[in-house]
Amino acid sequence: MKAGLAQIDITPPVGTPLTGYIARDGVSTGVHDPLFARALALQEGDQRAAILTCDVLGLRLVDVHAVRAAIEATTGIPAAHVLIACSHTHAGPATMPLQDCGDVDERYLAALREKLATAASQAVADLRPARFAVGAGQVSAGVHNRRQPSDVIDPALGVLRITDEAGRTRGVVLNYACHPTCLTGENRLFSAEYCGLAVQKIQEATGAITLFLTGAIGDVGPVARGMAVMEELGETVAAEALRVLPTLEPKPWRRLAAAHRPLDLPLGPLPTVEQMAAELARWQQTDAVADAPLLPAHPMIPVAMRHWSARTLAQLRAGTAPQQVASEVQAIHVGEMALVSAPGELFVELGLAIKAQAEVAHLFVCGFGNDNIGYIPTRRAYPLGGYEVNEAYKYYGYPAALAPEAGEAYVAAASQLLQQASTHSGES
Repeated sequence: MKAGLAQIDITPPVGTPLTGYIARDGVSTGVHDPLFARALALQEGDQRAAILTCDVLGLRLVDVHAVRAAIEATTGIPAAHVLIACSHTHAGPATMPLQDCGDVDERYLAALREKLATAASQAVADLRPARFAVGAGQVSAGVHNRRQPSDVIDPALGVLRITDEAGRTRGVVLNYACHPTCLTGENRLFSAEYCGLAVQKIQEATGAITLFLTGAIGDVGPVARGMAVMEELGETVAAEALRVLPTLEPKPWRRLAAAHRPLDLPLGPLPTVEQMAAELARWQQTDAVADAPLLPAHPMIPVAMRHWSARTLAQLRAGTAPQQVASEVQAIHVGEMALVSAPGELFVELGLAIKAQAEVAHLFVCGFGNDNIGYIPTRRAYPLGGYEVNEAYKYYGYPAALAPEAGEAYVAAASQLLQQASTHSGES
């Protein structure tokens, strides 16, 4: 198998709107650390695939389709063999609609699509024989289940090492599950968050282009917040990866296969026209902040809720309110490991369920892979309510939250696709 790697700076101009927090006053004012797109191209025989990472909150599936089409046109890699995963940094530019959380700069988004395609082309041009090894470390310090602090997290830090035939490390891929929310809405500096700082330290230590794949982070985040917390978590992740890397002994890998399929996830019961009219009237009469844990009190919350209520009411009256969310799921089998996309903020328990069912020893769950449809909770999360269940869907623009069975439907589809990718070659 051959591998090629590339990276491109995607830091926007200062003044570009940020996203990720409703409680943020104003556009970006500077750069703490640069944002990057990175690409890993793979080839085994006549099979090719590409994995791209991107330091932004998320991309819509329509933009991913556009990038994939450009990559296929310039490199010949089938669009269905391209996985584009975003880090979900909350200190990045607005690249997708999120209710009143920063307007998308379409010029920047167009430039970003071009840079992603260019990164893939550069990685293909860099293809050369490679060796691979995969393992895992553990990082649990400073990370917790933010809904229930004593509940489950996934401390596994997946580490893929890619070397040339002489044994020099050329590439590293990390997979870890913690929300990149060390920085709060008060921050107005661009940053790739702890993920980017970990990558920076690994690249400085090894000289290898390093990709960071954010895992199933829907209910997992840092225990504390702030710049110092971000730096400490980044250093912790980097130190553990650098500890694991020398223990991995790369060897030739010989299997590359990919599969993908549409994924339609149901929404819960929609409100009636009367219910939504009453909701809009309530928000028009008050500036009080909704009961939304994890969201600090901020005057933009009522504004956002008025906008969401008015749009949803118009959809209900016109009969156009969606009853499901259309996305996709993708699996790529690479040698002794596999990757599977999760199109949004997958709860950690669902990520662990996919790992438990996988027929490979090492599975990287790639959150915000090819899409960002919002939170995908576990069924048991619904009776507990909270921001991820009761509020977040409004910012993503839906008339209702995903139905409780949606998470299970995703796990079933992802598990079936992984099995398909592991037993068949090529695209499905």
